[in-house]
Amino acid sequence: MRTTTLWAALATAVLALPVSAHAADHHPTKPRAATVRPRSDHWEARVVALTNQRREAHGRKPLEAASCPDSYAEPWTRHLATRRVLVHQDLTPMLSCPHTSYAGENIAYGYETPRELVSAWMHSPGHRANILSRHFHRIGVSGWRATNGTTYATQDFVG
Repeated sequence: MRTTTLWAALATAVLALPVSAHAADHHPTKPRAATVRPRSDHWEARVVALTNQRREAHGRKPLEAASCPDSYAEPWTRHLATRRVLVHQDLTPMLSCPHTSYAGENIAYGYETPRELVSAWMHSPGHRANILSRHFHRIGVSGWRATNGTTYATQDFVG
């Protein structure tokens, strides 16, 4: 059973590996650690709402905003914005979320509005697959702004 769960997490992680088209064209430089600011709860809630609109348009059930995946999205996105890097975290710890067999992640930077962000993810095959996956039922979303003004964002999915 644990092998099946681990395999499911690894298979889902493969879906999460692509970065946004914007991010793929440019790798940010790695500066000294910086003070960063979180985006508002309203900004994050809008990302969830737009994600669920896309799911509904494709016949999928909405994702529930949940504290467990959010507890992985928040510190990771802060780390990305502080270091100005774009790299996925290990998804295996997310399998400890209650009732979880699958985990996935979308990350991006440089999209200031929730609409731009979700649109970019939907135009990227790997990100789109995560957003529309029937395996995911809960989501955590985080946005942080680096000192240079660039927004970094994470969607962590579990199901």
